[in-house]
Amino acid sequence: MTTMTMNYRLSHAAVDKGLVYDNNFEMYTWRRYLWRREQAALKQIINEFLPEKQIDHLDFACGTGRILGALKPFAHTSVGVDVSSSMLEQCRKKNPDAEIYQADLTCNNTLAGRQFNLITAFRFFPNAEPALRHDALDAMAWHLEPDGILVFNNHKNASSVFYQLSQKLGRHCHTMHNREINTLLDRIGFEIVKVFGFGALPANDRHTFCIPSGIHLLADWCVNGFGFARTLCQDTIFVCRKKSADRVLPDCSGIQNEDSEMLFI
Repeated sequence: MTTMTMNYRLSHAAVDKGLVYDNNFEMYTWRRYLWRREQAALKQIINEFLPEKQIDHLDFACGTGRILGALKPFAHTSVGVDVSSSMLEQCRKKNPDAEIYQADLTCNNTLAGRQFNLITAFRFFPNAEPALRHDALDAMAWHLEPDGILVFNNHKNASSVFYQLSQKLGRHCHTMHNREINTLLDRIGFEIVKVFGFGALPANDRHTFCIPSGIHLLADWCVNGFGFARTLCQDTIFVCRKKSADRVLPDCSGIQNEDSEMLFI
């Protein structure tokens, strides 16, 4: 795994970042493929883990609001938090009925102790530096109801076929191994209850999508069915619960809102 030296809190500060980010999901065939698979997985997760429940959803590092929009039909309340004003500008346009905040939940009392039974965080963890990963997951734990679920992804799985091949070809890039996910979750007090994986066959945004989508679908179906998804797939989705229901929300009343900014995709 390569080391990330930049401050991820600052990486999406450009005024046009939100528009560029959304355009990339329209431009790149591979990114669209993974997004379709993620949306299908999110619907399955709702049906399996939160059936017929009133869902209060927090999207941590909500970015331009893709996840908020995908889960809006299922949610009673939708809350998105991020640091990038440019990303949030796009988010508010797409999710006018959601509560949107620009804040840093690792040291900010913006949500005033509110808890949610569904928290999501997509395209965040592999991009963030280790200390930020820990602080972010800890913040999510405080805001997750005892019987709620946390759903997040590692879209740069270091053990996947694509990233293993890239390494052998000398094309090093920042990744996160799913073993690191295990360690992080255990440290904060979460357990994994289900895993989905997509992108078993090698592909990425900037290379031609030369393998037909049907073949990718078949490969992903096979690795999920045989339990190899978290090892072989480029994009891995984790569904987690708290190990203990005894956590108490911290007192953040002395922290100044203006001194912090939120995390982003």
